[in-house]
This record gives sequence, C-alpha cells and structure tokens, in this order.
Amino acid sequence: MRFLFVMDPVAAIDIDADSTFVMMLESQSRGHRVDWALMASLALDGGVPKAKAQRLELRRVRGDHFSEGPLEAVRLDDYDAIFMRKDPPFDVDFHLATLVLDQTDRMKTVLVNEPAGLRDFNEKLAAFMWAEFMPPSMATADRERIRAFLAEHGECIVKPLLNAGGEGIIRLGRDDKNTGSVLDLLTGFGRRMIEVQKFVPEVSQGDKRIILVDGEAIGAINRVPAADDNRANMHVGGRAEKVGLSERDRAIVQALGPELRRRGLVLVGLDVIGGFLTEVNVTSPTGLQELARFDGVKGEKQLIDWVEARRATLSHKT
Repeated sequence: MRFLFVMDPVAAIDIDADSTFVMMLESQSRGHRVDWALMASLALDGGVPKAKAQRLELRRVRGDHFSEGPLEAVRLDDYDAIFMRKDPPFDVDFHLATLVLDQTDRMKTVLVNEPAGLRDFNEKLAAFMWAEFMPPSMATADRERIRAFLAEHGECIVKPLLNAGGEGIIRLGRDDKNTGSVLDLLTGFGRRMIEVQKFVPEVSQGDKRIILVDGEAIGAINRVPAADDNRANMHVGGRAEKVGLSERDRAIVQALGPELRRRGLVLVGLDVIGGFLTEVNVTSPTGLQELARFDGVKGEKQLIDWVEARRATLSHKT
C-alpha cells in the first residue's frame, strides 16, 4: 500500500519518543510505501486534492534516521491511507488543511483521523460532552465569570483552548494577585474563550494518558510532573512511567469509545488526572513508544492493522 503522513519536518523527529516515527517504521516493515508532506503543501486543484510529497526510507539511527526521495506532485486519492499528524496548535491553517483533506475520496483512501472529527473535537471543549467525568470546569471569555469560578472553587487551572503540550497553562489561587493580568492575557481582554478547571491535586501523582485505537483502550502511561511544575507534559519535563487502567478509566473509555469511533477518530489519547477526564487528544496524540517500553504493547501495530483492514473493506466495496 501507499501511505502519506502529513506532519512537521521529518528531520526534527525525536526517534526515541515520536509516535509518528514508529507508525512509519511499522508501515515500512510491512512493505508499504511511506511518503511525507508538510501541511502547507496541501492544495485543491479544481476539485482534486493534491500535495507535494517525498518518499521516505526510515531507520532507528540517531542523526541518520531517514533518507528521502525527490519532491513530487501527488493526488491524495492515490494513497491508500493518509495520516494527519501535524502537531498543534489548531489554528486557521490547520482548519483549512482539514477542509482540503475532506475532499479525499473515502472509497479509495482511509484517513486517520477523519478531518471533520479533527475540526469538531477541540481537545479541551470535547471533554465537556462527558462533563460527568470532568472536574468542575468552565469555558468562557468572561473574566467576571472566571473570577466567580475561582471564588467558588479556590485553586484552579486556566488554559488556552487551541494550544498543546502544556503551553499557556497557569495555576491560580483564590486570592492570587496575578489573576487580573493572567486573565487579560489569556482571554485577550475578554475576547477569547479559555478553560478554567478546578485544580486536581492528584496531578502530582501523574497525568494518565490512555491510548485508544478505534474506540478501544490499548493501554496507558502515567506522566509525572517535575517537582517545580504543574504540567506533566513530557516535553516540559514530565516523566513517563508504567501504569494500569482503573475501573474509572474503563468507564470513561466505555462512555467515549462509541462516539469517537462514529466520528472516525481512530487514534485518541485521553488525559485523566485523579480519575477525572481533562482532555480528549485527537490531533497527533503521542505515547506509543513509552507504552511499548513499559507494557510491550505496540500501538502502532494495532493502528496499522486497523488501517489495512479498513482499506481491504473499501476494496471489497469498489
């Protein structure tokens, strides 16, 4: 088969941590052709979705992990599967890229994840669909509402809705004298919606990332924040460790799984802190390499199995 990965530059990959890298390695090991393209190369030519892509050969060698062929003009419909793996933030350019991907013929090409699902599932706001599993939370641009929420709940986390990797996340106390400045900055003086969420002190014990493939949990990792940080994201100093799934985790997965599957959100990372759902990560969820190291579970294998099976189903239909 022929696969396309829409992603950030291949040269910048951390081969020991990047989930896209092991997806591509797994695909290559099965004999599939692996191409990559920058999101900015996507285009609509009349009604035909296109891109400029390069063929890859990959290897787990630090400093020499890939070779690439010449840049080629390609039609997206010529691929058996397209993986949208551009890292957040979710911005206007990302939104427009999903609209181009939406023009791909679903009778020929499997998309991971579905463009409409990527547009509809803001990674913070989507969790509100299952508010019963969340800590007390609010999304608003109204600074007075946020102040009232702080007065009611005490210590809270405030965070932008379009960033990722812990960027812009700030912890505020009930009487924090920085509150006014922080809210002005994050809301753009009341013009931009943010999320405010009651602080869950169990974050010191870890922020659990539950990885789902087609609505089913394949495992989890725990991300423990550094002693001097509230954020557990690994690229800002969080430490990954082995963890299992609790009954509460399984209840969350059971509640979310069918809707994620219905929307074509095949690879998803749920963030759970102290038993509370905080985010539903769909853009380019990571954690596959850590899961393999801790539990021996190769999520990339299960994902490519699913893609191959899905593509085979399309072949039978045509």
